[in-house]
Amino acid sequence: MNDSPAGTGAGTALLAPRWKPAPPPHWGPAANGPAASRWRRPSPKLVVAVAVPLVLLVGAGTVVAVTRPDLPRQKVLDTAALQRQVLTVLRDDYGLNADTVACPVDQPVIEGHRFTCTAEVDGATVTTWVTVRSTGQLDVARPR
Repeated sequence: MNDSPAGTGAGTALLAPRWKPAPPPHWGPAANGPAASRWRRPSPKLVVAVAVPLVLLVGAGTVVAVTRPDLPRQKVLDTAALQRQVLTVLRDDYGLNADTVACPVDQPVIEGHRFTCTAEVDGATVTTWVTVRSTGQLDVARPR
């Protein structure tokens, strides 16, 4: 036999090691290869858990927007009815000979909101303050 160490002789074969190489890791960047992303794909359950409520919320908002287009708008006074009411107060409560009243349009129905209207009283233009007291109720001041 040959007394030389294994693998050093001219005609001898190399001996295989008695241990197996370690298996690749099951997690981390080396598990998916060097070019793999650090982020995992979300699970389908997570996608459904987030998407379904979001779709339902958007759908409910669309239904409300289509069926109630006036909902987000602020309530405003009807200008024609407002002018008739101010004219009635000027004639009946203050005993003035008022002919016409002009009030600004789209006055909000907010308690305490105050604005002016102009009126023709005995041929002269006068201004009167109108204050919203509560929904539908107005306080008309004596004209100046």
